[in-house]
Amino acid sequence: MGSIHEEMAQKTRQEIQKCFIELLLDEGFQNITVKQIAERAGINRGTFYLHFVDKFDCMEQIQNQLLNELQEKMKNINPTEIFRSVQQQKIYASFLPIYEFILENANALRAILGNQGDPSFSEKVKEILKDTLIVRLSEYSPMLAQEEFKRYFSAFFTSAILGLFQEWLEDYKGKTIDDFAKIHFQILSFIGNLSLIVASKQPFDSK
Repeated sequence: MGSIHEEMAQKTRQEIQKCFIELLLDEGFQNITVKQIAERAGINRGTFYLHFVDKFDCMEQIQNQLLNELQEKMKNINPTEIFRSVQQQKIYASFLPIYEFILENANALRAILGNQGDPSFSEKVKEILKDTLIVRLSEYSPMLAQEEFKRYFSAFFTSAILGLFQEWLEDYKGKTIDDFAKIHFQILSFIGNLSLIVASKQPFDSK
């Protein structure tokens, strides 16, 4: 009996979060009220307050779920394996769960990262990128032991990855994990070969 009650409570909680995200996309965070969330979810405000303190708590809990999941998806990323995959002209398998995460949570990510969401969320995403990728890259280059260089490189690197995520989110409908993997592989290959391309060729004439 208890498990059935817990399952119903979980479904209600998920419905509240889904409706909150829809309103975030439609109205913007500042304009959302608990009454609107409850009405869209088909519940009364009392039921909403059984799950969340207020709309700020709802936003925070959704963000924490997304950030924890992203961090979990990134724990297997290994710089050596990334470069080896690029050299071998293969998709790096450990990126696939990240593409899946973006597709499965596209609405929530678009809403929170958008202009009417929470500006601080992008900084939280960057912190996860820095704490995983930059820390691991530091093992391979003494330059990242220099604090000033590390600070600027972290800003450049994490902003570039976040920008890629956001671009995908603007164009995710109809896309698959394979589509994300293909363009990401092309970007990594291009960056890896950029110095050789510039050194060996004349500027491309687009006319």
